[in-house]
This record gives sequence, structure tokens and C-alpha cells, in this order.
Amino acid sequence: MPRGWYLAQGLVPLGYSSSDDDEGPCELPNGRLVCGPHGLVQCSRCCSDYSFMDDVVGEHREELEDDENDDEDHDLAPAGTPSTIGVPSLGPNVLTHGHGLRCTYPNDNSMLLIMTDGACLNNGQANPKAGWAFFQGLNIEGQPLVVSGRLETQGPWGDDGIQSSNRAELRAVIAALRFRHWPGEGFSTVVIATDSEYVVEGSTQWAKTWVQNNWRRKGRMGNDDVNVKNKDLWEMLLGECENAHRQGLAIQFWKIPREWNTLADEGAKKAATAEETPVEWLDYQGLAF
Repeated sequence: MPRGWYLAQGLVPLGYSSSDDDEGPCELPNGRLVCGPHGLVQCSRCCSDYSFMDDVVGEHREELEDDENDDEDHDLAPAGTPSTIGVPSLGPNVLTHGHGLRCTYPNDNSMLLIMTDGACLNNGQANPKAGWAFFQGLNIEGQPLVVSGRLETQGPWGDDGIQSSNRAELRAVIAALRFRHWPGEGFSTVVIATDSEYVVEGSTQWAKTWVQNNWRRKGRMGNDDVNVKNKDLWEMLLGECENAHRQGLAIQFWKIPREWNTLADEGAKKAATAEETPVEWLDYQGLAF
């Protein structure tokens, strides 16, 4: 991560050496901009002032990318969510676990960080191929542990599903939550870090209204109601969040820049290139490491 990210949190990155990559702004998890080299909103050394961004932090800044050339509308954005959500403000640490390492948070080893991503070759075009991945820690040699898979042609309830980037993004989160019994490993919170605005906004805002409206939403012209896309995966994701809540495990979502998510991104793209596409839904249950 850029040096300014750590400095703005009051942290000093170990083993860091300055480079030209630090020039320009650095976005913090809460959306605030600081200068890359020094982590300051107003920096005299860089001759930069990002304080103007305080007025727009938290606002919706850009439209979601089209998934099937007809993505979900954004006018259904209720307050609240059926499951819990928060945004951590500190960078990850590592916690020794079994014979490997989990990513946790400074001063709170009960918070687990999992980074997820989905990808789709020829998204919205002929012959799309989707894959997903999540990064969950390091092995005993210090190598990243990335779990990945090709997106199935059937959803969790046996219905046919298309190959798309949005479905792959949702699939990655579901696989991460189901991979281990996280409360049994001593975690009270799982933070899903993703660069997908579709996943974060849908989970934290839109889903409550979708459920209340029986999975219907306004069409693009605002006249006719249409079915919410990827209902099967949204239902399963919300069910996983509710099940975790009953076990005392909080699920939080953190929207991160794409450049922070390279491990999961590479895993998802590699999985999407697999020739064989599984038909039936697979459950990825992992062993402790």
C-alpha cells in the first residue's frame, strides 16, 4: 500500500523504501484523500490540498460498470441493511494461526480480513467465462493462500445462471464466508475487502429494499418493475450473513481500490481461463493451515 495510507493511520510501514509511486493522492478506506508521500490532507511539501474532498466523501461518485449491459439501477438505496456493516479504518496485520498466517487488524486479532474478487472474460458478450477468488492468508513459507474457482453454470438452488462479473464477485464472497467455521477459529468479525461497488452497495444498502419489494425494482425508465438480477446469489449471501450473526460473527464490507486487490484479481482471472466449466454448485470447505 502507498506510504501515505499508513502514515495517515499513524503507522510506519516496515521495510518501506520511497519511490516515485508515492506521488499523487492516496485514498483512505473512508474515502478521504491524502498525499501519497506524507499522508496529509493539506501538505506544504507536496503543495497539495485535498480538503475539498471532505464535502463529497460518502457520496456516490460513479456508476457501476455494466455487467450484462443492463446493470442494477441505483435509485433504490435505502438506509440500513439486513446484516451488519462497517468500515475498518486501520491496515491489516498478520496473526499466526496453525501452520500459517491470517490477516487481522492492529490491536484486534478477532477481526479477520479476506480479500475477494471476480472476473469474467468476454463479459456481456459471446462465450463469457467467469472465475472468482479470495485471499485468506499466508502459508508457512509466507506464500499467499488464494482460493479460486470457475463460476458454475447453475446457482445454489439449481437454477441456470449466466457467466458474468457480478455473479463472480458475489460467488467469491459466498465462498469466502463458507470456507471455514470462522467463529471456531476465534474470530468475531470477518471483513470482506472487495473492489466491487456492486457487492458493497448491494449488501449494505440496496438488499433491504429488494427484499421488502419481493425482489422487484424499478426499470430504467422508472415505469415498470423488473426482477432483481442474481437473486439466487443475493439470497445465499444474505443467508450467510444472517447465519453468521446468529453465531456471534459480524460480517463487514470494505470497498477498496482495485490496485489493493491484486492477489484475488489474479486468482479470479486465472480461474476464468479454465476450459472446464462446472455445472452443479460446489461447496469449498477448507482445512486449517
